[in-house]
Amino acid sequence: MARNSLVFLKRFIQPAGAVLAYCLATSLPYAAHAQDVGAQPPAPPAPAIPKPISGSLNLSMGSGRIVRLPHPVASIFAADPNVVEVRPASPTSLFMFGKGVGQTNVIATDGSGNTVAQYNVVVGPSSFASNRLAGQSKLSAPNSSVHAESEPGGMVVRGTVETPEQANQVMGQAKLISPSGTIANDLTVKEPIQVELKVRIAYMSRSVTRQLGIDWGSVGTSAFKLGKFALAGATGTAPASISGTVPGQLGVVFPGGTFEGIIDALASDNLAHIVAEPTLTTLSGTQANFLVGGQFPVPVAQSASSSTGGSVVTVQFESYGVQLSFTPTVFSDGRISLQVSPKLSQISTANSFVSTVGNSSLVIPALTVQGASTTVILGSGQGMAIAGLLQDSTNQTDNAVPGLGEVPVLGALFRGDSFQREQQELVITVTPYLVDPVSNTGLLASPDDGWTPPNDLQRILLLRNSGGPYKNAAMPGDAGFVVQ
Repeated sequence: MARNSLVFLKRFIQPAGAVLAYCLATSLPYAAHAQDVGAQPPAPPAPAIPKPISGSLNLSMGSGRIVRLPHPVASIFAADPNVVEVRPASPTSLFMFGKGVGQTNVIATDGSGNTVAQYNVVVGPSSFASNRLAGQSKLSAPNSSVHAESEPGGMVVRGTVETPEQANQVMGQAKLISPSGTIANDLTVKEPIQVELKVRIAYMSRSVTRQLGIDWGSVGTSAFKLGKFALAGATGTAPASISGTVPGQLGVVFPGGTFEGIIDALASDNLAHIVAEPTLTTLSGTQANFLVGGQFPVPVAQSASSSTGGSVVTVQFESYGVQLSFTPTVFSDGRISLQVSPKLSQISTANSFVSTVGNSSLVIPALTVQGASTTVILGSGQGMAIAGLLQDSTNQTDNAVPGLGEVPVLGALFRGDSFQREQQELVITVTPYLVDPVSNTGLLASPDDGWTPPNDLQRILLLRNSGGPYKNAAMPGDAGFVVQ
């Protein structure tokens, strides 16, 4: 009985379980559908905006750099395209190229206009020239410290060298490396060398004049006269030379006649001797100028503005006297290269310019100049004649009355002879010395050493231009300064 009941339950539960499982399987989709119909789906989350990155970039003119970005970009902006040029290398990288010296900003944005990256770009001068000069200076100046700094307008050379010759070599290399830019010399020589230059300008000029003859002229009746005179009572026109003050002339008028003559006999010798010895000291590699003389004004006419019209007269001053300009350079072996320009000028009225201004005349004098400009290499204490001139000119003139002047013996009365000879000689010598300052100032001499002004007794009675020997006399009383 019991066995039959168990069999019955098994047969009943198995079909019931299957039915229950079927009901559940068919009811769940409908329940889910009912839930979907009654509720709205949630909104999708908004995309996150990327945070922009920023930074600073330093570039050299002529160099480039790749910059990585965190997100793809769609647009690139450069505030000053003359300073930096930007090109996309990939969706997430940029290539920046330095075009000119300056500072600018570069901004990259995505497709929505959001800023992805922002950079402050500074473009400096190219360091190629400075690096190359630093390498070459080690060969020309091995024991020196030389470095160059590139600037927007050129290059600045700084450092310390042993000799001025090394400084010239370094600056020459800098000009070859950077020929278009400006090069500033800020080099320092370890031991500055001073050069003293002595110049001697010797000039001699001699002119010889010989004149002899008779000049005839037609005058009226007068008495016989000698010397310099003016004709009186003449009915004709007297030559200007009779009444002038020409030296070496003798006037003759024959009584009762109509002829007047001038005996021209003149002999003159002129000798000019000029010696100038300027001395000037300067540092090696530094130009020095020397002038002993003066300046005279020269009016210069300049055109005025279009509104006022006319011209404006300005004044410029010209220098004359003894002038010297030279630049020494001392080599490592002690030789001295000299760029020297000595000049000796004097005011002369021979070729002066005369201008009429209203009722008066304006005379602008001329200059006679002896000078030279050259470059030589000498040792300390060695001399050289850098310029010389030897000029010899002769001028002879014969004046005669046609026919009468060719008669033998008597023809001399109707003939005049003039002879002039001029000789000039100029020599300019230079001698450089390497000098050092002295501690004992008593070794330095001056033109007034040993000279004292004369007192009234010496000046009036003894006719002396100087007093007695120089003595360090004490002042009678408190005077001068107290040195502590």
